[in-house]
Amino acid sequence: MGPTPAQSEEFARTNNRLTVGDYLKRAFHDGSAAAGKCEWSSHVAVSLTPEEAGALAWVLIDTIMRARFGPATALHDMWRQHTLAGTRIPSPTNRIIASFVEPVFGLPNAEKSEHHLHGHVGEWLWHLLTKDNRAVRVQPDPKGDVTDAGGDGFSIYETGTGALRFRLWESKKNTGSGSLSTTLNDAYTQLAEAGQRYVAKIVGTFAQVSNDNSDEMMTFITEVPEAWVQGDELVGVGVMLATHQTLPKTPFRNMAAKLPLLGKPGQLRGLATSISCYDALAKTVRRYAWTAL
Repeated sequence: MGPTPAQSEEFARTNNRLTVGDYLKRAFHDGSAAAGKCEWSSHVAVSLTPEEAGALAWVLIDTIMRARFGPATALHDMWRQHTLAGTRIPSPTNRIIASFVEPVFGLPNAEKSEHHLHGHVGEWLWHLLTKDNRAVRVQPDPKGDVTDAGGDGFSIYETGTGALRFRLWESKKNTGSGSLSTTLNDAYTQLAEAGQRYVAKIVGTFAQVSNDNSDEMMTFITEVPEAWVQGDELVGVGVMLATHQTLPKTPFRNMAAKLPLLGKPGQLRGLATSISCYDALAKTVRRYAWTAL
């Protein structure tokens, strides 16, 4: 069964390993900027102990649930308290809290989608491995339900000269035996065909999700739709791959060819995570979400 939430929380706290990056160190980074080139990095975990995997799952679910509850911090506190104690949340509050858990994770003894579970964990890995970059100005939490229409995420960040840039991210998981190249090509195709629509939705809802609604930021975001259709240097794309498979030496080599409008230096970005116990990790995240229900 693996460690309990309380055991995993204690391991993370006592070892001061409280972030995803503490378990998924960057293994490689190709950061040289050039036209038609994808800058990419990888985070690899091939030998997590059961204690480390449990602690990583706890860091993920505690962060995810805090985001899901939003301003309802008392509900998050109740979920967390009962989860760590291994006790059931009393009725009728259990039904309230279950409504926050159910999207993506489903509920115990109900039909559930591991496809969606794997994808959601991948989106959060991307977000937590990138959001604390000092250059990032805006990067909202991933959607609460992976079936929502639209892109998987976006970032607005500053260049070294202080200029603002927009990056649309697409997250893909491959937790089977299929080709990683096929999975990545699907991501490139999706960005090429649906990117303009994703950008329109982001711009239309920007004021509701952004932590920065300054005049500078609002002026910039209104420029993004036209910049996207032209492939202007203001915009770019990123693809995140989450898998249990061994990563190839150059996983994003076809990206530039599939997205020819975005060939200027710095417009293409890749992030690959390889976790040998990915399926078990995702299931532990879900088990911890259900513990108190």
